[in-house]
Amino acid sequence: MYAIQMKDYGDVDVLVSVQVPLPKLKPKQVLLKQHAVAIDPYDVGFRAGLKGREKVPPLVAGSSAAGEIVQVGEAVTEFKVGERVAASPHLRCYAEYVAIGQSQLAHIPQNVTYQQAVACALGVQTAYQIVHDELKLTEKERVLIHGGSGSVGFAAIQFARQYHPKEIYTTASGKGAIFLRQFDKQLQVIDYRGEDFKNVVPPVDKIIDTIGGQNLKDSLAVLKPNGKLISTVSDDADTRVQLYFLKSKGKKLEAVLNQVSTGSFYVKIAESAPFTVTNLRKFHQTKHAVGKLVLTFD
Repeated sequence: MYAIQMKDYGDVDVLVSVQVPLPKLKPKQVLLKQHAVAIDPYDVGFRAGLKGREKVPPLVAGSSAAGEIVQVGEAVTEFKVGERVAASPHLRCYAEYVAIGQSQLAHIPQNVTYQQAVACALGVQTAYQIVHDELKLTEKERVLIHGGSGSVGFAAIQFARQYHPKEIYTTASGKGAIFLRQFDKQLQVIDYRGEDFKNVVPPVDKIIDTIGGQNLKDSLAVLKPNGKLISTVSDDADTRVQLYFLKSKGKKLEAVLNQVSTGSFYVKIAESAPFTVTNLRKFHQTKHAVGKLVLTFD
């Protein structure tokens, strides 16, 4: 099968076209014929070696999948050949076929496209788990969401709105800030290139940090003493801080896709293109896209 392999850690030139054997299924896995794969910040950081270098190249990276089941393992009980599914396995997705465990799989509703589904697999699923399982927002609370036009940030804004908090503050810049102001006029959007959020945001109860580093430390200045900060990138000795990693679960992703199906959640696709090494390299180099970058196999 055709795949794009990462021959080493480094810049986009390490991504190369290869032919590799079809994956061999384990008993609880399905074989997925890919229709779409998304480019997430995690994938870009992994290729650059910023997420650790424990995995030994060459390897096939990419952590989102959406397609059709063409084979099932002998112990698979919840899925069958021909079904449309999406998932966020760790790596192996820059390929025509992917073997994925059934616990990570989500059925795609009929009125949801492969591109929409794969755009939700990693970042949106992460935001869903943070907001619904960890944040525990109430109507009396204020929340600050950093990186509001990014994958996790924009999804977190939409999920947070479902809890009707007192106020939602978010940071963005340029086109991202303009998009967010148009998307929801009640959002308190801070363009960080012209404003320091510490001078604008009142004390808040909850913070979602997708930036890390100094941004996290600065955020503690506006977090209430009994508040909670959840970061997807950094940890801190402050006991109010929790570092969060996605626990890829099909049932969680399916709940997200059902919201897409009913119109409760909006998926923004920034750009899509055919699955080629040239397009993958281009998307890995794209900065500040407003919406998801998706490669298609159709």
